[in-house]
Amino acid sequence: MENPSNEQRIQKMSRRLRRLFQVCTYTLPLVPVVYWLGYNHLPQMMHNNVFSSGAPSWLPLNSRLIALFGGVPAIVILVLALIGLKRLFSLYERGIYFQAENVVLFRLLGKLAFCSVVADVFNKTVLEVARTINNPPGERILSIGLSSDHLKLLVVAVIIMIIGMVIDEGRKIQDEIQLTV
Repeated sequence: MENPSNEQRIQKMSRRLRRLFQVCTYTLPLVPVVYWLGYNHLPQMMHNNVFSSGAPSWLPLNSRLIALFGGVPAIVILVLALIGLKRLFSLYERGIYFQAENVVLFRLLGKLAFCSVVADVFNKTVLEVARTINNPPGERILSIGLSSDHLKLLVVAVIIMIIGMVIDEGRKIQDEIQLTV
């Protein structure tokens, strides 16, 4: 039995990842909708870690809708990232590694990682508003904060953007080699 080449393994894994990202593009946006609309019927353990302090076991419809719409920016960014990843792995599947489109996609993914930090801070803030919106005046909470996870994601975003720059340099070298006879 012959061992597949590295390029064949890359193409096979890229095809699998492209398909996975394609399925996720359509299914993952439904998860928050189902979660928030069915929140009151979920087990308490599924409420944990959603709110920064004490998850209520029951939320009125207005709170759940506020929470759902607070997550919309994060969902949009996730879908855009999945589409970008699908396109990137589609290129890899076809054996295209150092082209201008690869660079554009890496830069886009880096920017989306930055945007996801902002979207997550916004989402966490809106969740606190949703949790306490029905409390009497003086007992409502507005909380804005950054966590170490946000800082980690910012570092990853910078790394992704640097990889995009490296791929751009590789593309330029490849172009020079093709023009040299």
